[in-house]
Formats: sequence, C-alpha cells, structure tokens
Amino acid sequence: MEKSDSSAQSAVYNALRNSILFLKLKPGTLISAKEIAEKLDVSRTPVREAFIRLQRDGLLDVYPQKGTVVSKIDFDKIEQERFVRESLECANVEKLIDKCTRSDFLALEQNIEDQRATLKNCDYNALLKLDNDFHKYMFNVTGQSLSWQLIESNSNHYSRIRLISTWNNDTMLENILQHQKILSAIQEGKAEYAKNVISSHLHRLEIQKPQLMKDYPDYFECPKEFSEKKFDELLGDL
Repeated sequence: MEKSDSSAQSAVYNALRNSILFLKLKPGTLISAKEIAEKLDVSRTPVREAFIRLQRDGLLDVYPQKGTVVSKIDFDKIEQERFVRESLECANVEKLIDKCTRSDFLALEQNIEDQRATLKNCDYNALLKLDNDFHKYMFNVTGQSLSWQLIESNSNHYSRIRLISTWNNDTMLENILQHQKILSAIQEGKAEYAKNVISSHLHRLEIQKPQLMKDYPDYFECPKEFSEKKFDELLGDL
C-alpha cells in the first residue's frame, strides 16, 4: 500500500471504522497496531494516528495494562446520539413537505420496496444501508446535507446497536412499516404527525434494549446505575 502518510492514515482510519461499525471487529475485541499495520501493509505510524482518531470517536478504548480495545456499546452515548438525530430529522420535516416532488416520493417509495426485498434475503448490512439512504435522501431534498453528515459522524454507538437490531426480522418489518408511515405523512402534508412518527421510530431501541442486552451481553457497556448499585451491594457485604 504505497500512499502518502495522510492518505494512508485516512485509509486505515476508514477501514477500521467500517470494521467496527459493521461489527466485523466486535465490541471488546483487543487490537494491536502491529498486527493491523502488517495486515494492511502500512507502517505503524498511520495506524497509531488512526487509533487516536477512533479513540476520539469513542470507538476505541486504551487501557495501560491491557492495550487497545474496541469500545463496548454505551447506552448513555446512544441516547445523546439519538437526541441529535431526532432534533435534526424533526426540524427537517416542514422543509421536506414544501420541497418534496413526485419524483422524490417515487424514489423514497422505491427505497422502501428495496428494503422489503432485502429483508427477505436477510442481507442485514444492505438493509441498514437502505435505511440510512432513506433518511439521508430526505435531507438531500431540503438541501441540508450537512445535517446528515453531522448525524453520520456522531452515531458511532447508535449505528452499531441499529445494526444488531436488524438481525431480528420482526423488528425490521416494523421498521419498514414506520418508514412507510413517515413517507405517507410527508405526502399528506401532516408535519406534526410525521414528527411524532419519526420520534417514535427513533425511540424504538429503548423498547428493544432489554432483549438486546440479554442476547448480546458482551457487546454492551454495563449501565452506570447498575455498576453503582452493584458496588454499593459489595460494600454492604463488608
């Protein structure tokens, strides 16, 4: 991989970030700069620089005695990332109603049809991409692409739990139905209803949280309230 230092660092960063977001590198995985450098055929310098960026993103944790570990999914961060997304998506609704054309509605309807077809094929990564494309398209219609970029760059924990949620077909079928409700509300010019559906749509992970933690306990950071309660119980036994 013959690249300048900056392009090598960007390539390593993007490769690692995608591997983490798409759970090829699972939460809690110990990773080595030396091994990554050898695998990607680059020097350790761009790998270390990529590690620093990923640590800043909240996707890597560095422990002095243990090493560098893929961060576990943190529900506190999920809530903050969801808040940003919900605020921007709801703010975009009225502009969307004003600017959506027939061709835009057709494109969004086709996206939903593609989601249904992809769900049948159980292609979860492709399904998540279509989901993202659906929401991204609505920002493109209103000329608010910067808002979507802000959402994407600040959804590191939220994106991972969304991918895990796609592994349940019933959950994703409901997700697709909600996309249809959002689109119908936009078509009918019902701004407040559209905002309510979007809000409900983005809060569904709160309902799924207990089951996801049960099914994938090693993927999640222990909630703070649980940690503090457990610590108090241990102290009480002394």
